[in-house]
Amino acid sequence: MSTPEPPSQPPAGSPVDPDYYVKWQPPLIPPGQGRRIVRIAIMALIVVLLVMGAVALWRSNLIALPGGRGTIVGRVAAPTAGAVVFTLANPTEIPVADDGSFALPDVPSGRQMLYVALSGVAWEVPVEVPNQGTVDVGVITVEVTAEPVQ
Repeated sequence: MSTPEPPSQPPAGSPVDPDYYVKWQPPLIPPGQGRRIVRIAIMALIVVLLVMGAVALWRSNLIALPGGRGTIVGRVAAPTAGAVVFTLANPTEIPVADDGSFALPDVPSGRQMLYVALSGVAWEVPVEVPNQGTVDVGVITVEVTAEPVQ
């Protein structure tokens, strides 16, 4: 005759067995299975971090720097006397011609911000510069709505 096993939970209404939690044992995991699960979880996290890092690098300008350089061309409409164009990656200010045209050479390829500055005010134009190519930003219209106090 076998002895009855103690119930996994104390019966309702009876005093709580103080040794219940001391006697409790976690479910058995086959040998090596716990390490395998941890290894799989770590590998999954590494893959996720690598993908996130690759996406962040692809979206940044750092990946474009070794790729080459290009040229930005365009035309500024409205007052062009004293207007200049530049990018932060190539901070040399290029004056705008009398007809409003400009060419900004030697700009790192990738996403850049083109700045058109006039009388202490600058306008931003996002540009995607191709590798070893030229991008035409078209006509950039600038309008001075107020004059600075002299």
